Amino acid sequence: MQCLIYSVVIFLSTLLGAFVGLGGGVIIKPMLDVLHMHTLAEISFFSSCAVFAMSVTSTAKYLKKGVSFQKRILFPLSIGAVLGGFFGNSVFSAALQSVQSAETVKGVQSAMLCALLVSVLVFVNIRVKTARLKNPFGILCAGLLLGAVAAFLGIGGGPINVAALTLLFSFSVRDAAVYSVAVIFFSQLSNLGVQLMRGGVQGYDLKMLFVIIPCAVLGGLLGAVLNRRCSENAARITFSLAIFSMMMLTLYNAVTAFC
Repeated sequence: MQCLIYSVVIFLSTLLGAFVGLGGGVIIKPMLDVLHMHTLAEISFFSSCAVFAMSVTSTAKYLKKGVSFQKRILFPLSIGAVLGGFFGNSVFSAALQSVQSAETVKGVQSAMLCALLVSVLVFVNIRVKTARLKNPFGILCAGLLLGAVAAFLGIGGGPINVAALTLLFSFSVRDAAVYSVAVIFFSQLSNLGVQLMRGGVQGYDLKMLFVIIPCAVLGGLLGAVLNRRCSENAARITFSLAIFSMMMLTLYNAVTAFC
């Protein structure tokens, strides 16, 4: 039963992740938190593995479909995301070690994520003046912040990436999703690298990866196909509905963690 539940959660999460740039982690993390089948550290690791597998598959699919990336944006953004991923993972590890109850860390994560999701939901549904950031250092700093927040929250950073990309580079939600998945690849690569180098996966239920990774790959492939075939309006509506649902779930997680 556990494998079946994880399969459904991972597949649907990564499908939406590749489709509208959510990354998948923003759904996987709170869903697995609710189920209480593994520890907080294991859930963050599983989420990172699923999101990384999805990002590899989706990015390869986009490239195969002839999607071209603006290198002047993608490279500094990705470098910043890698550095931010190292920092965010270090902060998460330090928080787990310094706080007696993992529930407290979970509550803080959920509260932060809920606040971010509210901001993202408001932003994508109102008309605001967007920019066209061109300064490489500014783009690097943006990637650094996005990567750090994503790694600390264990979500991949998808919704935050999409909101930031539309705001900073005037991308449509549909195109921002493609860049979001590419940035997630680099941020999660650094995040997983830190965990593996520190030997932080000892004692984890690693057999679950035989369920998680294939489902993430399948979800990433299908999501990438849907992204190229759907309209901007369909992508925006799907994105908003997914964000609202996850906002409610993270609010529930935050309340239950502190009560």
